[in-house]
Amino acid sequence: MTALVPAVIAARFALLAAVPRGRRALGLPAEAVFFALCTVVGAVNDWNSVTRHRVYDYRVPVDLPSVSTIPLWMLLYWGLVLRFLATLFRWRRLALPPPAAAHPGARIAVLLALVVITRQAVYRTFADPVWSWLPFALAIAVAVIALRPGRARLLVLAGFVVVGPLVEVLYIQLGHLHAYHLGWLGGVPVWIALWWGLAALVWDDLSRRLQTRLRSAAPGAGRAAGAQAGQPSRLMAR
Repeated sequence: MTALVPAVIAARFALLAAVPRGRRALGLPAEAVFFALCTVVGAVNDWNSVTRHRVYDYRVPVDLPSVSTIPLWMLLYWGLVLRFLATLFRWRRLALPPPAAAHPGARIAVLLALVVITRQAVYRTFADPVWSWLPFALAIAVAVIALRPGRARLLVLAGFVVVGPLVEVLYIQLGHLHAYHLGWLGGVPVWIALWWGLAALVWDDLSRRLQTRLRSAAPGAGRAAGAQAGQPSRLMAR
């Protein structure tokens, strides 16, 4: 894995460079920045949970045990995971609308507050059979009431609550990658199942906004947008 994960990342960018610009969501420089952000977000969260707070433990050899109890390839792997999820959220077949344009600052503040509160809670209560998962259930309820994600997005998030833990069960039972406290669901605790749903809601919103910002900041973005605005749509041309 130490060699495989960097090789997969390199191959991904090589293949992406061969795709025509018009068929890519981001230009290569913007894609590199976004992928780096995905990696940092995932790696820092994992390092903080595992190395600093010992919420769970990895069972595979590590590279720098004095710095991190997580293998370096796993920290890089988070870039692939979060980038894949950002792509999945924009998949046309899911038909998820873009984040609400009204009050974007307030929406982001709510999402980040829910992340901070639940993370701080689980650092202190991950071994408690009730309080380990209750803050996540309350956070999801607050997010649904305050942000009104809509039926399509709720269905997708419900899918993450089911599929996310199932993937982790495979990692735990077959790969012996990591281990949790209170792993009642095939080695996965209830709070992780709920965290998958909350994290999907947060990352769906933030990743879309980040991509939009990177796309608009790319050189020539204004000219491209103006050119597209000056052309009639296919629907209008008919």
